[in-house]
Amino acid sequence: MEYNNRDKIANKGSIVGVVGNLILSVGKIVTGLFTGSMAILADGLDSAIDVMTSMVTLASTRIASKPPDREHPYGHERAEAIAAKIIAMIVLFAGGELAITSIKKLFLEAPVINNLGLVLGVALMSALGKYFLYRYKLNIGKKINSSVFIADAVNMRSDILISLSVFGGIFLIMLTGLTILDTIVGLIVSAFVIKSAVEIFLQSSTELMDGIPGNDNIYKRVFEAVNTVEGASNPHKVRIRKMGHKYLVDMDIEVDGNLTVQKAHEIAKEIEEAIMNNEKSVYDVHVHIEPLGNIESENFGISVETTRKDRHTKG
Repeated sequence: MEYNNRDKIANKGSIVGVVGNLILSVGKIVTGLFTGSMAILADGLDSAIDVMTSMVTLASTRIASKPPDREHPYGHERAEAIAAKIIAMIVLFAGGELAITSIKKLFLEAPVINNLGLVLGVALMSALGKYFLYRYKLNIGKKINSSVFIADAVNMRSDILISLSVFGGIFLIMLTGLTILDTIVGLIVSAFVIKSAVEIFLQSSTELMDGIPGNDNIYKRVFEAVNTVEGASNPHKVRIRKMGHKYLVDMDIEVDGNLTVQKAHEIAKEIEEAIMNNEKSVYDVHVHIEPLGNIESENFGISVETTRKDRHTKG
């Protein structure tokens, strides 16, 4: 995907997230303060956090779209993974604060809630609004292959459950009159928030540690592309790192030791073109040429044999 198009899609998605969450947040916080409902207030504070995370998303995507420079020769795409970490820490802190507040209210105060019908209606509207934002951000994250948008979508998915739990709790209060359920729901909300933070943190860690998710078959596809190049043998010591939505590929390849440097160079160029034509997300390939049958002690990288062993183990 072109930089400009990706940047426009990301900016639009971030702005929609900020505006949508701001509307939901204000509505729920005002409702919570007016009615005394701890559950809807906690839900509103969670949406306020989403406003901040959407702003972080907006800033990170703008940084990630910058081209490589002298200080960042690999580009700025890792800004998205860093932003996902920031989101995780913000969400974790907020979840902890909500849990502490709910526990204090549960043991120290007798909750009084006014206008349960209003709280019920706002919770339902929040669930519908969060579902729209979840689908919207998830689609954008997949479309532009953005870890920070997908992380934000995971958080939105938890928010749907949060709003539905508030709705269910208020409905039960209307049936039973047990207002303590509102505080209990507030505590459940905080647990969802903390769980979401942990998921986001773990997902972003893979990219920052140059890892490739287990369900990503990029290595298999790279080996398939190399096999289409005549004269290229034994692709090994293959290392692929993901930078935002892009892949960088390093590999060693064996060729006939009697070939001229020019011919070996042409084979390396063919490998680069084959990989990049087969995988549009690969933007750089580095090929190291070795003579056929070369034996070295190599502790890093992936080979065809490694991928076969992995498939056998999983099978």
